[in-house]
Amino acid sequence: MKLEELKKMAVIGAGDMGHGIAQVALMAGYDVNLCDIKQEFVERGISRIYASLDKLQEKGKVSAEQVSAIKNGMLNGYTSIAEACADVDFIMEVVPERMDIKLPTLAAIDAAAPAHAVIGSNTSTMSITKLATATKRPDKVFGMHYFNPVVLMRLVEVIRGDKTSDESIQFALDYVKKLGKTLVYAKKDTPGFIANRIAAPVIVYNGLMLDVEGFDPADIDTSMMKIGQKMGPMELADYSGVDVMAACLDYYHEHLDPEYGASKAMKHLLENKHFGRKSGQGYYTWPVKGRPLIDESKYTGKYDTDIPFFIQANEATKLYEAGVCSLEECDIAMEYGYNTAGPIGYIQNFDPACVAGKLQEISEKFGYKIFAPTETIRTGAYKERRGM
Repeated sequence: MKLEELKKMAVIGAGDMGHGIAQVALMAGYDVNLCDIKQEFVERGISRIYASLDKLQEKGKVSAEQVSAIKNGMLNGYTSIAEACADVDFIMEVVPERMDIKLPTLAAIDAAAPAHAVIGSNTSTMSITKLATATKRPDKVFGMHYFNPVVLMRLVEVIRGDKTSDESIQFALDYVKKLGKTLVYAKKDTPGFIANRIAAPVIVYNGLMLDVEGFDPADIDTSMMKIGQKMGPMELADYSGVDVMAACLDYYHEHLDPEYGASKAMKHLLENKHFGRKSGQGYYTWPVKGRPLIDESKYTGKYDTDIPFFIQANEATKLYEAGVCSLEECDIAMEYGYNTAGPIGYIQNFDPACVAGKLQEISEKFGYKIFAPTETIRTGAYKERRGM
């Protein structure tokens, strides 16, 4: 399958991510079949696409002709995977991040889609190789991880499964470029891929800051926002969903390292069904619209804002050493996926001995090997190899 052969695609899942993935495809000129399990979900997804397009038209970012074409035939809704996938060239699976949902969905897509069609999965953590086993075409399955909100966020990660063919990967890379998105490519299938993998150990570290060191969430967030971050890590957890983040940590616990897992503070929120923005309560109380009020009086100045970047840089070098991606792609992933400084770029002005020493210190203090410095960090090789 080559990009120039793509005429129509299907998006399975019309929720927060699915409707956005469908919209960027429509804006790139492709017909889209949008599918979900209930008609009301499909209609909600379509109405969100139309509302977004209307706003973009008002801002002059899409033409009236383009919006009219989309509303008059380019977008069609379905509640049947068999019908939605029957005549398409490319299918994006965008169902909830649970293996027991994704595997049967992919099996149904595989059974319905034409033999030539390729399949992308918008998973943020899960093995593409494992997901591909649900199909009879593992060579045509790849990961295509978007970031939320899809229309606004520039980053897309393409992930190669163990059996993904060169042709299928080339299609995925070309498609993301056609959308005008910023691309990073995980050449090997690894838990969390690039951006989320780099961020993961910092989630563990911040959990320790709450559980062991007694920091207030507002202290951590205010500290990070004072150095220019638009949203602190605790608010981001609320925004993304505390339950979603906990599920990712559980996945890392099982498939990456047992040191990953939800903190006591996170478990307490889960027990009380405080999932963050979507439930109205998480680390913060959320208003119906807008962002929560973060109490800046909780700021103590004791949270070391260098440490998260040191940890992220360390995790980035693990990906580099494993041949997953370049150090430059690690920075791109964090800059465009998380709107933060690229960690490898961040540590360029630090002596390698300082970075390694801090990492070794927190590793020994908390007894977590995931924080221990890599060879690339200890030797300072990241200074020469960032662009490789």
